Amino acid sequence: MAGRSRSCEKLHKMWFFLGLAAVAVMAVPYLILGEDAVFTYHDQLDGEMIAYILQAKYLFRGDILPEFMGGMSKTALTLPAPGFVALFLTGNYFAALLSMQLIGSLTGYLGMYLLAREAGVYGGIAAATAVLFAYLPFLPVYGLSQYGIPLLFWCVLQLKRKRRMAVSYLYIAWYALTSSLVLVGFGLLGMGVLWLLWLFWKQRESVFSFLGAWLLLLGIYMAENCRLLGELLGLGGAQVSHKAEYVLSADSFFPALWQNLTKGGQHSEDYHFFLLAAALIAAAAGFALGEKHVRRLQCIVGICLLWNLFFSVLAALWDCGLGVSVRSRMDALRAFQADRLLWIAPVFWYLAFACGAMICMELLLHQGRKPAVLLLILIMGGGFAGAGLQILLAGDVKSNIQKLRNPDYGLLSYRDYYGIGVMEQVESFLRETEGREQSEYRVVSLGIDPAAALYHGFYCLDGYSNNYPLDYKHSFRKVLAPELERNEYLRDYFDGWGNRCYLFSSECPGYYTIEKGGFYFQDYRMDVAALKELGGDYLLSAAYIANGEEQGLVLLNENPLETEGSYYRIYVYKVH
Repeated sequence: MAGRSRSCEKLHKMWFFLGLAAVAVMAVPYLILGEDAVFTYHDQLDGEMIAYILQAKYLFRGDILPEFMGGMSKTALTLPAPGFVALFLTGNYFAALLSMQLIGSLTGYLGMYLLAREAGVYGGIAAATAVLFAYLPFLPVYGLSQYGIPLLFWCVLQLKRKRRMAVSYLYIAWYALTSSLVLVGFGLLGMGVLWLLWLFWKQRESVFSFLGAWLLLLGIYMAENCRLLGELLGLGGAQVSHKAEYVLSADSFFPALWQNLTKGGQHSEDYHFFLLAAALIAAAAGFALGEKHVRRLQCIVGICLLWNLFFSVLAALWDCGLGVSVRSRMDALRAFQADRLLWIAPVFWYLAFACGAMICMELLLHQGRKPAVLLLILIMGGGFAGAGLQILLAGDVKSNIQKLRNPDYGLLSYRDYYGIGVMEQVESFLRETEGREQSEYRVVSLGIDPAAALYHGFYCLDGYSNNYPLDYKHSFRKVLAPELERNEYLRDYFDGWGNRCYLFSSECPGYYTIEKGGFYFQDYRMDVAALKELGGDYLLSAAYIANGEEQGLVLLNENPLETEGSYYRIYVYKVH
């Protein structure tokens, strides 16, 4: 028996390391491509990356980020994973982002594997499920906010059983440092309260070990977000946020609930539909075939489904007519996104699938190769393959494999997005022709995401922020007013939301980046006097502005700045 046990343990270890290798392989395309690799830019390269870069630059130095939107408070760019700001201190921002991706995926794999094994799932099934979870296209800039949840839950179970206490407390502290209170922490703390109540009712001897972990998580989150919490509570004469003008729109409850259950929320879509269907069928088959060996696994599947139903209902209520009506009366929380609860859901969907697959294995062992059991195994395999294919097609790994095969692959690369090789020319051009260093002037961008200028150290008046003063929004709106009046979509987008404080154009609404080519602005309008009053000195445009002189813009370079393979072609205009 002892020999058989050791043999099983070796087999489990083999599966674990095979899965680990499969996750590590994802880094290969990124390492080969370097800055030509593709990363999702929405809500990542355009915003959170800039937060890390500037917060690292001014770490422990004052409360202002002078390059950002004319000099904003640090709370205008709150870090989603504060502990990872250390990676950006080296100045190699691409390596920092890739490191976050690898750390996140490997942590997700380890946590999902351990959690599935804790549930009694065979090592091969646990490893395969964990690989799927590790490849989910979560944005690495959010640190361990999503990838780190399975390992957090595993640590909670260790504390309940009073095992591996030191390791568990250390990881909980690390998770708090590398995740976001606003995006996912509030939900985890809420779950913790419910778990504490359950322990107090059922297992009081475990209450204090978990209470210490909960307080540790809460304390670190509070320390990290003290400035932001102070603003929300109106302490220290905080200015009114631009969120005060958010226009809230209501969704229908049942369609939103179905969306939440089958697809997930923003940045939490985990392609679990096939996995969910397979897990439900497996759990039902266990009942139908009368197998008592699988009752614990069926119970875990049920708990996972109940948690995600709970999250989905809360999120749908928050966004339906009733929820919007209540939120409209809540100044501090009116813009709060309860659908972030769905960031917790993937761990439950994937754990449910792992348990469903284990049910199939148990049925095979105890029922033999009956047609019903073999059909069930085919269904589970199909669910796994379907989810895997969806994940592969949706993630950046597939895009980078395409980029390796075809260097001209159409998606914007890291180098393209940030204008690497071109923005340096802009800086040199202004220093040589105008005799000014970056800190001595302010720029705005048109047809170029302001993140590109910020990435290269320019002092910008525009930017992407979910928390900046309402007064600044009004001042910047004066600059935009002529274009906003010409396009209802842009007007509603800026006035009703306003997180993107950009120079928009009615000639290409919705486009924040313009590839070099034949496009040019035929009739771009802006209030140059308002821009000058805001402190604007130069406008960096990705396309020629035909009526620039009429608008009070002086073109400084007849020949645009570019490189042979650059995405952008930049014209530099002086504001008069």
